[in-house]
Amino acid sequence: MTLEKIRVVMDKEFDEIIKNKYILGSLLFVPLLFAILMPVSMIAPSVFYPQAYQSDNSTFIGNTFSSGVSSQDSLIIFFMDAVIPFFMMLPAILPTIVASYSIIGEKKNRTLEPLLAAPVSVDEILVGKALSAIIPAMLATWASSLLFFAFSEGIVYAGLHRLIMPDLAMWGAGLLLLSPLLAFLGIMIALIISSRVNDPRVAQQISVIFVIPIMAIFIGQMSGFMLIDMRMILGLAVALVIVDALMLRFARSMFDREEILTRWK
Repeated sequence: MTLEKIRVVMDKEFDEIIKNKYILGSLLFVPLLFAILMPVSMIAPSVFYPQAYQSDNSTFIGNTFSSGVSSQDSLIIFFMDAVIPFFMMLPAILPTIVASYSIIGEKKNRTLEPLLAAPVSVDEILVGKALSAIIPAMLATWASSLLFFAFSEGIVYAGLHRLIMPDLAMWGAGLLLLSPLLAFLGIMIALIISSRVNDPRVAQQISVIFVIPIMAIFIGQMSGFMLIDMRMILGLAVALVIVDALMLRFARSMFDREEILTRWK
């Protein structure tokens, strides 16, 4: 496996992404939607109308932070940290959009045959396609998270005339460690599926099922059933390293050049 051949595969994939308006639009629109929708729907109400969240039975948020933090500050920090699964979900969703079209789209455009006939190993093809999907997805996710912080802190400052910071260490671990691992897993799943079905929409719909466990984490956080913390993120990261390695091995065994070329008519 050589870096030069991986770079050639990546360059080819980047050209396809730029030419495909659907993929390019998804990479730009979905992160922007997250960056604006989350502060407006969750941060703004906790800043300007915090009493809507106050009740005698709502003790979970209050018990999450130290007694030195006001209830409103606790509420704002809670919501800022609660949306971490959404930004972990972005690099899991966006690469599946790219990877779902990666094989099926090339087959329909008659550009897959030259790639499979070229002197490029299966590992080089998989790594090149994976990186070409991970890099734009992660860049879009990081840009979206920065916009989220900018919008959130702007709303907080407008309402309270001060800044309230979330757990930056936990955000950093989630975005820099857990998100790429989730993205890689999502890409491998999408590549496996797209090499076995004939319709990119089917591949994408099946791949999106992958985000259900991530949504379960968010629902568990909001319902008080669980609390996302550094220990959970690091534990998930260790588990994902193992799962990613196994999935890469499985994807390699499933990626049959001759079958992909001959079974699609």
